[in-house]
Formats: sequence, C-alpha cells, structure tokens
Amino acid sequence: MQQTLNAVIYARYSSHNQTEQSIEGQLRDCYAFAERQGLQVVGEYIDRAITGRTDERPDFQRMIADAKKQQFQRVIVWKFDRFSRDRYDSAIYKHKLKQCGVKVLSAMENVGEGEVGIILEALLEASAEQYSLDLSKKVLRGQRESRMKGAFLGGYLPLGYKLENKRLVEDENTAPIARYIFEEYAKGVPKKKIVDALNARGLRNSKGLPFALSTVHSVLKNKKYIGIYEHGGEEVAGGCDALIDERTFYKVQELMDKRKVAPAASKATVEYLLQGKLYCGHCGTNMIAEAGHGKNGKTYHYYTCRKRRREHTCDKKNEKKGYIEWYVVEQTVEYVLTPERIEYIAAQLVAQYKKDCGLDRIQAYEKQLNRIDAEISRLVDTLAVCPAAARQPIFDKMEQLDTEKAAAELDLAKLRISAKVQLTEEQIVEWLKQFCNGDALDIDFQKRIIDTFINSVYLYDDKVVIYYNIKGGKQVSYIDMLDSTEEPPFSEDAQASSGCSVLNCPAHVEMCRKHP
Repeated sequence: MQQTLNAVIYARYSSHNQTEQSIEGQLRDCYAFAERQGLQVVGEYIDRAITGRTDERPDFQRMIADAKKQQFQRVIVWKFDRFSRDRYDSAIYKHKLKQCGVKVLSAMENVGEGEVGIILEALLEASAEQYSLDLSKKVLRGQRESRMKGAFLGGYLPLGYKLENKRLVEDENTAPIARYIFEEYAKGVPKKKIVDALNARGLRNSKGLPFALSTVHSVLKNKKYIGIYEHGGEEVAGGCDALIDERTFYKVQELMDKRKVAPAASKATVEYLLQGKLYCGHCGTNMIAEAGHGKNGKTYHYYTCRKRRREHTCDKKNEKKGYIEWYVVEQTVEYVLTPERIEYIAAQLVAQYKKDCGLDRIQAYEKQLNRIDAEISRLVDTLAVCPAAARQPIFDKMEQLDTEKAAAELDLAKLRISAKVQLTEEQIVEWLKQFCNGDALDIDFQKRIIDTFINSVYLYDDKVVIYYNIKGGKQVSYIDMLDSTEEPPFSEDAQASSGCSVLNCPAHVEMCRKHP
C-alpha cells in the first residue's frame, strides 16, 4: 500500500461577493477531492472577507510559513483563484511552496489554469525570487507600517478576541474559553478530551461551530494569545492583547513538540508526478497511487483506477508509474517542444502577459481609484447636510471604501512593477528551449515538464490521450500498455530489462536502446 500524502485545505472568500456559506461549500468539495485522490487532510487555513488580489492574508501567510515544517505535501484549493488572483503572487508563493516539497491542487479545475496561463506562471516562477524581493521592498512597506502599529489587517478573529479601532482586544465572553484550552492542555489533558468537554457544555468556536481538534490545535499554536501579532512573516510584540501568560504558552508548545509525529513519518517515499492529472480512459475517474511487492520482496509503484480499486466497477489495468511518467514526458518533448510550437507558445505567452500586466489594466485600476475617491468625496458632502441619526451608515460606507482603496492601490503598485519587466518572444523562446534538451528519465526534469505543460492525461489499455496547456494541444498515442502482473520492464532507477513487452512502441524502443 502506497504511503498516504498529507494535505491541507486553503479556503477564502471576499467580502463583496461571497458569504460565510462559501467556505462551507469550498471545504466540502476540497474534502471530497482529497478522498478521491487518496490524500489525508491534516489541517485547514481559512481567510474570510479578504480579496485574493493581495497576499496580505493571515491564514495564507501562516500556511506558507507552516510549509517549512514539512508536515504536509499538498495544498488543496477549491479553485486556483482562491490561492491568488495575482499572477505574480501566485508564481512567487507556488515557488516558495515547491521549495518545501509542496504542490497546489485545485478541487474543481481538473488541472491547469487555462491554456498558456500556467506556462506563463512557470516562466514568472523562474524569476520568482527577484519579483518577491522587488515587491517586498517597493510594495509592502505601507502594510508593514500598519503591522508595526498593531492594526488588524483582516482574516477571521481568533477565539477570545474582538475588534476595536482596528485592533485585537480581549472579548470578555470568549476569552475564558481560550484560557481553559491552554490551562487544560498544560495539565496534560489530551486535545480530544478538551474538545469533548467544550462541546458537552454547548460552547462554540469563533465561527459559531462545534469545536474540533483542528480548532484547538490552532488556538494552542497562535502567538496572539501572548500579545505577539504575526503577519506576513513578521512578529510585532504587543500588537494585540495578551490572554495567556508566556510561561503557560511555552509549556504548551513544549508539550506539543514532544507529541507531534516526526515529519519524515508522514512523507511519501515516492512522489507520483501525475497525481491529480491522470484519469482512467475507461470510466473517466482519476487514477490514484498504489504500491505492491514482487516475489523478490521489492516494492513496485503503479497508478490504479480509483473505481477499480474501491468499487471494483472498472476493468482498467494498473499501469507502471515509472513507465507512464517517462512516456508522457517523452511525448511532450517530441510533440509540444518543436520549433514551430515553441514560437506559437511564445507568441501566446506575450499576449497573455500584456493582458495581465499591460497599460489597459493599469488604466482600469486608475479609473477604479478615481471612482472610489469621487464616492468618498460625495459621502463627505452628504455628512455636512444629513441628520446625526443617518451618519453612522455613511461612516461605515466610507470605511469600506477606504479598505477597497488600499487594496486597489496595492494592486496598482504591483502592476506597475510588473509592467516594467518586458517579456519578448525571443526571451521566451530561449526559456522554452531549455526543456528540449532534458533527460526524459530524470525525475527533476519530469517534474518540470509535467507541472508546466501537462493539463490532463487519459489512460486506456491501448492508448494515451494527453492534453497540454496550449490551445488545441492534444496528442493521442497508441501503445501496448504494460501488464501490471508482470515484473516491470525497468526498475525505478530507469534501467530497462530484456523482458520489455512494448517493442511496438517506437518511443519505448528508443528508451530500451539507450538503456540496454
């Protein structure tokens, strides 16, 4: 049995067009996706009433920081725009997660983010560290100042807190619950018993829901309870009210560190590169990881149809992991990365780049800011003549407009920085050519090809249908697939044996010739 990968769910909704119920639906679909993919969900990160056009999201930043602990290998989002609506932010943070061995998966979009969009993101990711540095220096300075002043920059309110004058302060109604959780855990009471005790009393968490293990875990790890406001990777001592004394807090951290499972125990020994992109050609369901042992005791890795494995309602044969991953990469290099297609892709990428970062989009943001300023001025004029009883709704509307203006100004600043980097077709062609010279048997090269170019793969017993992240990008290859009951034609170190059964496949013949 293949060792299960750990995953976390990231959910978000924006204040202007979605509701709290949006989170419930996102979580439901993400959990269903995890079950289909054979992933174990170990945590949730949720940002409420925050736009995806900014990376200044508390739980988003906490998720990025937690990725370094290597407790999870996948991030599941409902759709990719939940992760980020900003092309550069998306590239930067996917790059950071990839450095920690973490991939982002979409529950509702089979794969990819639409034709050349994902290829453009891969190109930008190649320069992600440079962009990240520019943005951190030139764009986020204003929000850093807000953090230093202790201003709450959005997201859900932690249990035990309320918001006053944009600052987290103690909520006398719920703060005792947070203190109870810390005190009980410090005494050695397990999280499960704490959860049961809270729910038995009819108490609810900050979202109005029954307590769960994940809720208690989030409370116990949150430094806000000792007055440290964390945001964007920075800590501000005294940034919010302290509800717990430091001695209790750090005793709890020590206990949690002793009880947590070692990171290596939860990591898969073998990464399935086509996970989330490989589908059964017979029934259309996704193909999931599987492992078995040969007569010699060696472990072999396969992709198996989920319906065949769990419901026994599909007759699709298992397929060798090493072979099908190599074959898809080899076909991509041969079919997609030809001189003609490289020029076509480069032209499409330049067009997409101009659409995302061009003058028209800059002007759209400038018009939006002018509209907001005009609306604020109109409300100020209204205040001068309206009765006192009608002023509070106007003040609330002005505060909302101030928030929208700050987000739009940040978007515009990022866009102006991005627009200074002019991508040409010649530069993109040179970048694409690096994929032409890689070794299709090299794991790192396989990852880059699959992540960048592969949209989806439908696997039959006699053919492979590959869809690429380019318009009209479809390749059908007729081959005799390997019988999973036989010993593999080549081991996991890619050395072919004399028992190869796909000699009628020209690509596989070439591989066997290279590795006799």
